[in-house]
Amino acid sequence: MTGLLLLGCRALILTVFAAAFAGKARSAARFRGFAGSIRQLAVLPQRAAAPAGALVVAGEGTVAVLLAMPSGVRAGFALASVLLAVFIGIAVRAVRGGVFAECRCFGSKGSVMGQAMIVRNLLLLAAALPGAAAGAPVPAGRAAAALAAAAAGALGAWVFTRWYDRIVAALMKRLLAPARTAG
Repeated sequence: MTGLLLLGCRALILTVFAAAFAGKARSAARFRGFAGSIRQLAVLPQRAAAPAGALVVAGEGTVAVLLAMPSGVRAGFALASVLLAVFIGIAVRAVRGGVFAECRCFGSKGSVMGQAMIVRNLLLLAAALPGAAAGAPVPAGRAAAALAAAAAGALGAWVFTRWYDRIVAALMKRLLAPARTAG
């Protein structure tokens, strides 16, 4: 069972990082938008935003490639874990500092960095860390179960990349609605 769970996590992290890479590398305009979001964070000197953005994009692409190769799985999970920890740190700094920077995590317009983004990256980190420690070999003789685990991971990635912000916004709206009517 553990092997199948790790395989699902592998598909999840691979797909999320591939989507992030493709979204930013798809066009020069998307990359410039991402570099601009780095400038808004004021973490680095302005001139360092584009090189830092290129480093992030290269790291995301490398994670996807490593996780696609049987011999690179642990390294891919480890690199994903490092990148996610950095992303969490940046988002925490932005929230604490009151910096309203738009995240262009997947290349196009995104949400403002906030607590929901921190939670998303913590969930992804929770999926990456066990793979960094154990790897994620494809369980032998269980092709159908392995395919189902990989499909579940890819479906989870689709939710994280396409629906997460909308789900959080809907939940927040629903949670805050009673507070507005009570006052």
